Order: sequence, then structure tokens, then C-alpha cells
Amino acid sequence: MTPHDLILLRLEIDALNAEFAYLIDHDQSERVPDLFTEDGVYGRSTGQRSVGREAIRDSYQRRKDHGPRTARHIFSNLRLTPLADGLVGGSCILTLFARDGYPPHPAEPLVVADYDDVYERGADGRWRFKQRLITWIFAREGASSPLALGAQETKR
Repeated sequence: MTPHDLILLRLEIDALNAEFAYLIDHDQSERVPDLFTEDGVYGRSTGQRSVGREAIRDSYQRRKDHGPRTARHIFSNLRLTPLADGLVGGSCILTLFARDGYPPHPAEPLVVADYDDVYERGADGRWRFKQRLITWIFAREGASSPLALGAQETKR
């Protein structure tokens, strides 16, 4: 990859991460599964996985059924590693502020987490998440994830 290609790649992947955060934070989570490949995996380091767009869509719908939630996902420290033609590995850090109900809320982070991703460029030229794995590093006391991945459990 040329330096220009690497810059463009970084901008495209950063935009994908920003769209992921925006959709969740602005009550449009039903559109999040479209940011994944058809067979995409969204999982946790603790083992829970939602595999495929429909399973991911179901996870977000179950979360939405619990009522209003306020969140701001702040992604930083994006690091990319080209893997193969059309595949890129990546990592970033999430600082998440989130609470059930409507704002305003105290400015206390829920979690600081690592995201380890594999991105795939589709036939349409768009980058999507092929795999997105979250690992909680710091968590507010008593914190749990409201997003059930795979089975019905809701722990991180």
C-alpha cells in the first residue's frame, strides 16, 4: 500500500467507527447491522457472540425493547494492520458513557474497552465489520452491558 492508500484506508475505517457510534448514540441502532458483513460477528472476549446481520439486529432490538437509553461512544487510538487484499485488522479504544433513561446524566464512564476488529471491503467498495470483539478493561462498579449478544444474557 502506498502512503496515500494508507491515509485513505484510515479515513474510511475511522468513518465506519464514527457511524457505528453515531447510530447507537442517536437512537438508530436498527441500522448498525448494515455496518457488518452478511456473516459478520459481534462478540465479547467472554465468549458471547451474535453471528450474522439478523442475529446482530435481534440483539439491538432486544436492547431497544428495554426502553430509553442515553449513550455516547467515544472511539480513539485507531490502529490498522493490512491483512490481505480486502481485509484489514484494527484496534481502537472505547470510552463509553451510558445510562438508562433520558439525559442529562452524571458524567461517569460506564466502561473503557478495547475493540479488536477485522474489516472487509465489500464488492460495493464499502468497508464493513467482518468481526468486532470487545474486551472490557475498566468498568464502573456494578456495570453490565444492556446489549445481549447471542443468548439472552446481558452481562459483559
